[in-house]
Amino acid sequence: MIKTSFQGLFSLLWMLLPLAATAQSPTLSDAWVQAIQTRDAERLMTLLQEGSVDVNLGNDQGKTALMIGAQSGDRPLCAALMKAGAKLNVTNANGGTPLMHAAVGGNIQIVTAMLDAGARPNVRAVNGWTALALASAKGHVAVMERLLLSGADPNTGDVFGWTPLMHAVEQERADAVVLLLSQAHIQVNQRNTDGVTALHRALAQGFWEISRQLVGAGASMDLEDESGRTPADYARDTGNANILNDLSS
Repeated sequence: MIKTSFQGLFSLLWMLLPLAATAQSPTLSDAWVQAIQTRDAERLMTLLQEGSVDVNLGNDQGKTALMIGAQSGDRPLCAALMKAGAKLNVTNANGGTPLMHAAVGGNIQIVTAMLDAGARPNVRAVNGWTALALASAKGHVAVMERLLLSGADPNTGDVFGWTPLMHAVEQERADAVVLLLSQAHIQVNQRNTDGVTALHRALAQGFWEISRQLVGAGASMDLEDESGRTPADYARDTGNANILNDLSS
């Protein structure tokens, strides 16, 4: 009887050992997710160095530590995470990838490392944005160059038809515009879902130099949007008609 009880107790303790061994895991996991939630790259590095952790564990929105490190431009953290097996083409709830976060962060070394390791440059987020569109909007020209070298499509539009060129124009990223216009297959007269072109937006905002670059690359002054308005109409309607004289001279 005593022997049977001892065996039962031993069996119970044996079964509980795995539970005891993993009892710390949720604590580490919680700390990991909390660091992601607060975008605490330093804490993530500390946790990574302190013990075994699932580097691909994300928060409830699917954001991973690699995304945090990439956007903050933390090269050591990104390198450590990639070495530990962090997935490069995983997406969060918005369809964002680590490469997209790196494109926003603007660190060319991180972007290069990801592309060299197999990150896909033409993945589209839920809203249709790509890594190139994000880099273009931010004006990260070196990142754009590397993405284009890796096959990023400069003509991919988002859900509203906005291309990387349109985003670069909208944010007045002159150097980004020049780079995109230098691409052999750039579609300078591509329209968004409202029929608006990059030149429409440039003239609407009075961006003379960008408008000149667009016209020089073949942007049409005659294309109408869905309401029948040309780029010249946009310039007049926004008080920027003086640019038209400069462009025609």
